[in-house]
Amino acid sequence: MGFKFDKNSYRIYAKNRLKTIARLRAKCYSYKLHKTFLNLLDDLKIKNILIFTPLFYEPDFLKLRPRLAKKYNILLPFMVDKSLKMVKLRLPFKISKFNVREANDSNAFLKRIDLAVIPVIGVDGSMARIGHGMGYYDKFISNLGYRPKILFVQIEDFYIKEKICDSHDITCDFYITPKRNYIRVNNDRDFDRLRSRSCRCWRRIRSR
Repeated sequence: MGFKFDKNSYRIYAKNRLKTIARLRAKCYSYKLHKTFLNLLDDLKIKNILIFTPLFYEPDFLKLRPRLAKKYNILLPFMVDKSLKMVKLRLPFKISKFNVREANDSNAFLKRIDLAVIPVIGVDGSMARIGHGMGYYDKFISNLGYRPKILFVQIEDFYIKEKICDSHDITCDFYITPKRNYIRVNNDRDFDRLRSRSCRCWRRIRSR
């Protein structure tokens, strides 16, 4: 790209691109992410997973529900005021005020999660999230009182090497896309282990 972005302008640029891409191949790209996601779950050896109900330009991991339910507790975010809480994945869904499908509020989950899978609009050079600008996930992760592993997912690679996010924006441990995957590492053993489990391209981002 021949010019510099701030966070808001990059959000607008990436979101418009995502909507265009989604009309052509979002469903196909979601499937390409599934294998990488499942391999990562096996490597992390976890139990409680927070995923999400996708918008039309976000990858759909709910299609993996029958397979995931055999090994993991699957949870979904539920919007409360300007933050989120966790509920168990139970059908039927209802439609929230932001036109997002949600599970029933009565199935609250109060235990610790091991992994939070979060959609993004973009990711900056600190592996920080560019979202929709509402701050729901930032508040949710901040209020947990602990930090689970965090995985960002997207149907296109919108990593930007410049650091354009704010200090309160959540950062991830992994960012996966159909074309390239990113891992924030302290040492190369984590990186080498993941590469050995998948033929997809992984790129190191050093922890700072």
